[in-house]
Amino acid sequence: MVNDEYSEVFHVGDGDCISAIDSSLPSVLGTYVIVKWMEVASAKNIRQHLGEGQITVGRAISIEHNLMVRRGEDVEIISTIQKRERREVVFAIEARSNGKTVATASHERVIIPTRLLYRIMST
Repeated sequence: MVNDEYSEVFHVGDGDCISAIDSSLPSVLGTYVIVKWMEVASAKNIRQHLGEGQITVGRAISIEHNLMVRRGEDVEIISTIQKRERREVVFAIEARSNGKTVATASHERVIIPTRLLYRIMST
């Protein structure tokens, strides 16, 4: 399972730009959206390896965002499983646009029983 890779392309829309926070800001992709897309891609990557009644939750992410992406452009998120030990999964993630690395991240997720998540949510 180590080095299993999953990629997905996301399109930068109006709501993904920092201008959605404040209209005086430029229409470029917000770091918070890249983090969301990285978590989504990683959760989908590990999903195929989970047993019945299991889900993952994010525990940590460390991101370096180096290039701007304009509204209307596409971003490919590539999530690679680096390590899995019992319930802990570590991912290396890259965001690419127009052939360039936009951001890189290290992300950790924890495998838990789905019933535990529902129990926590109901309290």
